[in-house]
Amino acid sequence: MNRFTASLRSAKFRRSLVVAAGLGGLALFASNAHAVVTATWTVETYQQFDAGDATDAFITSTGELRPGWDTKRTALEGDASWSALRLADGSVLIGSDAGGAIFQVKGDASKKVVSIPGAIAVVSLAQTSDGTVWAGAMPGNKLWKIDVAAGKASAGPQLGKDAKDVETVWSLAASGVTVYAGTGPSGKLFAVTGGAAKEVFDTDDKRITALTVTSDGKVWLGTSERALVFRFDPKDGKGRAMADFAGNEVSSLAPYRDGVVAAANDLAEATVPTGKTATQIEAAEKPNAAKGQTAKAPDVGTKPGADKDTPAVADLGRKGAKKGKGALFKIGGDGRLDQLHALTATYFTSVVVSADGAVFAGAADKGRVYMVDGDGAVATAFDIDERSVSQLWTDGKTISFATDDTAAAYRTTGRAAQAKYMSDVLDAKAVSKFGKLTWVATGRTKIETRSGNTAKPGVGWSEWQSPTQVGKLGGGAEGGKVASPAGRYLQFRVALEDDSARVRKVSAYYVPQNLATAVQEVTVELATKETTPTLKDSAAKPRSPVLKVKWKIENPDSDDTQYTLEARRDGEANWRPVATGKTPLTATTWDWNTETYPDGWYKVRVTSSDSAANSPDRALTSSASTTMFAIDNTRPAIENLSITYPRAAARAADALSTISEMAFSIDDGPWQLGTTTDGLFDDLSEDLRIDLPTGLPRGTHTLAVRVADAAGNVGSTSATFVIK
Repeated sequence: MNRFTASLRSAKFRRSLVVAAGLGGLALFASNAHAVVTATWTVETYQQFDAGDATDAFITSTGELRPGWDTKRTALEGDASWSALRLADGSVLIGSDAGGAIFQVKGDASKKVVSIPGAIAVVSLAQTSDGTVWAGAMPGNKLWKIDVAAGKASAGPQLGKDAKDVETVWSLAASGVTVYAGTGPSGKLFAVTGGAAKEVFDTDDKRITALTVTSDGKVWLGTSERALVFRFDPKDGKGRAMADFAGNEVSSLAPYRDGVVAAANDLAEATVPTGKTATQIEAAEKPNAAKGQTAKAPDVGTKPGADKDTPAVADLGRKGAKKGKGALFKIGGDGRLDQLHALTATYFTSVVVSADGAVFAGAADKGRVYMVDGDGAVATAFDIDERSVSQLWTDGKTISFATDDTAAAYRTTGRAAQAKYMSDVLDAKAVSKFGKLTWVATGRTKIETRSGNTAKPGVGWSEWQSPTQVGKLGGGAEGGKVASPAGRYLQFRVALEDDSARVRKVSAYYVPQNLATAVQEVTVELATKETTPTLKDSAAKPRSPVLKVKWKIENPDSDDTQYTLEARRDGEANWRPVATGKTPLTATTWDWNTETYPDGWYKVRVTSSDSAANSPDRALTSSASTTMFAIDNTRPAIENLSITYPRAAARAADALSTISEMAFSIDDGPWQLGTTTDGLFDDLSEDLRIDLPTGLPRGTHTLAVRVADAAGNVGSTSATFVIK
């Protein structure tokens, strides 16, 4: 038995903080004695479910978990399955590239029926109402009549004028005793009745790659290179264009409601050594011309098949494999177009519609068959090891398919008996107490949880346990108490135990241990600091007394946090609150105006509190302090200024901060930097040395001196002197 697996890697969690949570009439209220903030983990969307793993189950684009199908695999000869036809006895004929052979698959067995002479591959098959099986080959301009029982192939009527008119019979479809043949490279449709072939319609395109007949007897055909869809009416012999797609191929058609469903692809065109194709030339010459109906691709990750493009370095590809993107469209009898689904990284190969109206489509990459149900929900119905699903067929109830890359046939044997889903792991960020588990489900389902304290489930985790005290909650929901013990991590699994089993939403309620917002690395610096302040015109203005206090935090549970600041002068016992305004401080910086604080050496302490996000019994605080720093809002003093031209001297001093700079000016001229007697500014007091410019004219002059301390305070003085 081959195990069906769907691409379910799901359950990215949504975490929300609530004081009271309700679901279908259930309300969870915290008591006053143990008031807590409850968190919820909810898995309900496709993306959330898709973070987990499913076996024999799949998820729809609407976030519904369903059981899948069990399948059986039959190996075939050759590399690719080019065509398929289900016969009345339930067996299936598959046209292959194994020397133009046709194989018959009955149950789990496969046998070769016949090979068509000169054929590379059998690319089309059909059966008329009289039981005759017809085959089309590549290359070939004839139809072949296949006697399945005798294992013989007889050449039928020639199609077209010659081999140039018809090189390959790309598609076949039967209506009564008439078989319709879609050909290339001239894109002509032929009708064959009673052994006579007649051209009935010319598409003016290269190839007719898809054919189907609807219940009203009309023939629908899809083409390549222009990706057109026509409807041909055998009664009046006329055809009408029904759709024009922006791509370059319609790979498959299937009757669907009042029209058809079409697989429209935009394939990457290979470089043609002899020149560009007509489509490429037209696109270059008329870039603004209408290009037909375009597909609307879903955002990556939002739906099944919305995959990222495979990086070129990682995509080894198959020999001769095509690249492209595809979409499914419903084409109504009135020509109305509705997109059903689109792929972002590959294209569609084959389409069938089941008796209940679900559309199944095979993809050229990743070994997938996609399903679009009657309500428009999309799912990955099958996900197999082979890379390409090339052919699909149905008996009305079950779906079967064949593959490329390695040729094989798969048949479904019924709903999966062991359909399971395992969620991704919830990381609550701290050891948590788990409360109610709720779920919305129909049919027979079983849900269990387990918990642990390691990120990867395994040794040391609790056993799987079903919730206790399970009951109906209303609105289709059920719930019970999580039996798993407290832990940092939680996981759930679901068993889908009958055909009608569905799960649409799972929620877990929990309370994590509170973790304090740790305050780290508190620093203080000048809010604004000028370089070379003694040279600037602003030196005459008072320096800003504002200091910027900054701190780093670690908030592991992302709780809302408020901060308080306190200051303490060196030698004092008590911390003095720093006013931070009427509203709670939630930022991690504060501009502190220190003008009301006396000069001196201080420390600042920052304390965090998560009381806004927790009840009083759970709220936590954390504190950290700065190293000692100076509040210095006093200008440095300049004393003993003496002038003996051409030199001057003075002494600058400050009580707290080192002298960092000196500048002087003669007669209100430009300021220029000066120095100290030892050439260094590295002390609380410095002997200043001023070399006055030579060549000053005789008379009275004014010398102005400025000094700055490390805190940015600027002091100044001046004196006059006479040159005789």
